[in-house]
Amino acid sequence: MNIFLIEILKMNIKLTQLPNLIPKINLKNSRILSSKENEVPYVFDIVSTSSICVASTSDQEFFWWNYNNDSLGKFSYHTDTITKLKIHKNHLLISSSKDGCIAIWDLRASKVEPAQILLAPNREPLLSFDINSSDTILAAGTELVEKTEIDEAETDEADETDAKIFFWDLRNASSIEAQFIKSHNDDITQIQFHPSCSSRFISGSVDGLICSFDIKNFDEDEELVGVINSGSSINKAGYFGSNGEYVYCLTHTETFSIWGSSEGDMLSNLGDIRQDSSDSIAQIDYAIDCQFDYSSNRLFLFAGSYAGEVNVLHVDVNNLQLCQTLCGGHSEIIRSVFWNPQTNLFLTGGEDAKLCLWGP
Repeated sequence: MNIFLIEILKMNIKLTQLPNLIPKINLKNSRILSSKENEVPYVFDIVSTSSICVASTSDQEFFWWNYNNDSLGKFSYHTDTITKLKIHKNHLLISSSKDGCIAIWDLRASKVEPAQILLAPNREPLLSFDINSSDTILAAGTELVEKTEIDEAETDEADETDAKIFFWDLRNASSIEAQFIKSHNDDITQIQFHPSCSSRFISGSVDGLICSFDIKNFDEDEELVGVINSGSSINKAGYFGSNGEYVYCLTHTETFSIWGSSEGDMLSNLGDIRQDSSDSIAQIDYAIDCQFDYSSNRLFLFAGSYAGEVNVLHVDVNNLQLCQTLCGGHSEIIRSVFWNPQTNLFLTGGEDAKLCLWGP
């Protein structure tokens, strides 16, 4: 790591306030997501349709909550940690797991069972996934796993482990279409397709790299079109901008940077986002994720405190602006935030087993 990068990582951004960008948000309701007495599972991930939300917990369960009538239910399928949830087309729930399985659920169906199952070839633990904009390809990233004989035949590298990206053609998903095994050498924590170009996607890894691909024939060497080296393990990464022209990067060392999605050039590095309330307007101990609001063309960062507060921050070019702090709902680390910018409804889930509903 060069001296310039080390100095950047030491930087702490100075927060400013922007209090009127979103209306005042208050706690409306909350539920405890625990099916066993005296057990407090973590709430890992939250997704929502227009009427119900689904949350995954650390004991491999799903909870659904209709926050209009306050009805709550649960179901299960996976046999290991649920790593990601996604709502697709407002009626499909997609989940990935370390059990090597991706489950696709139709939320309109009367039976609570997957409508489709995608399996990693050797049940490799799956950490991340996404679907492209034309609904034809699902890509998923794995943990670092031992190479198979087939993998060894496809590469000349001496390493005994691989981090893989699997591709399924959703029009015929009985087996994987292709796999990439060369681009990353550690857990693949993020997969995200470009919002409008169905052939482009990025992958982020614990190896510190964000790789950009433009897939035509699933040729990994030819279709790797750019690499961003963040200098630290990737926690979250994604496209943003009206045409997906930018990429945000949040690392496990709590640094935040913005890059051009085409050239991979660094546009802004805000350094370490952590703040101490003794000399700042907010307590920030960790980043949760970012969300782009297409209606206002603005990027927002959600960041939490160990006491369970959620800070909603507007991302300016070289500055973070505190819009609001959601407090009084949680007492532990926040793992997930869902926000509907049209209604300003927020859902938060954390390590206190609570799912909280917030709104104006």
